[in-house]
Amino acid sequence: MIELYQSYLSTCSGKVRLVLEEKGLDYSEVVINLQKGDQFQPDYIKLNPKSVVPTIIHDGQVVRESSVICEYLDDLQAEPSLKPTDPWKRAQMRLWMKFMDEEVHPVTTIVTYAVAIRHERAAANTPEELEAHFEKMPNAKKREQQRAIHTDGVESPYFQDAIKVMDKMVANAEASLEEFGGPWLLGETYSLADVAVSPYMLRLSHFAFDGMWQDSRPLVADWWQRIQERPNYRGIYSPATPAANLTSRQAYGAQEWPRVKEILLQK
Repeated sequence: MIELYQSYLSTCSGKVRLVLEEKGLDYSEVVINLQKGDQFQPDYIKLNPKSVVPTIIHDGQVVRESSVICEYLDDLQAEPSLKPTDPWKRAQMRLWMKFMDEEVHPVTTIVTYAVAIRHERAAANTPEELEAHFEKMPNAKKREQQRAIHTDGVESPYFQDAIKVMDKMVANAEASLEEFGGPWLLGETYSLADVAVSPYMLRLSHFAFDGMWQDSRPLVADWWQRIQERPNYRGIYSPATPAANLTSRQAYGAQEWPRVKEILLQK
């Protein structure tokens, strides 16, 4: 039995759940509440010194880092394989995973905060409480960044740089689908490349930013529809997220979309 320590708010946890569901592996979940700081509890830090999710324990062995976990789980069971058999395509799969980990994932928090979290925190806290929250952040650079994003939202240069990285992800997906002929990012076989991108597409969809592919990237639009029709897609969902929360985030995003579209046209 695999023990998964994860959060339903985490895109990285979503990747691992997609693989677990696709492979049909038995697993149990330990939900780490990131908002309450469960990731900083001593027992969890022993499992993951970086205090991030996800982490798995299998046969008494700890495996960390979502992309490493995904490959580990794929190796546990031969079928269905989530790695292309062709060595060059397998290299392209790993380039996709590297791009998502190193470029897209770091900016996702910025986009999420600018579009939704700043509104949620402003509604739930007084200005004094918000300032106290910022002051508790030990990293001065990150503290000023978050303060600027909270104040300026999508007008913040941090957001504008971040959403352009996520747009690059969608553009790269369109190019890959054209190059390999679909139906999946690397051709005929669903792979860890598709897994790596899917949670971030869902995040954009939650913000009603579907125009990033519906308006001008038909191959991505069709691919995303196929992703949602796969049985393993249930692994990406968050039963812990109230429907009202998703509705409000879509409303925030829909309100910002005209300005976001203008930003994306500013090359």
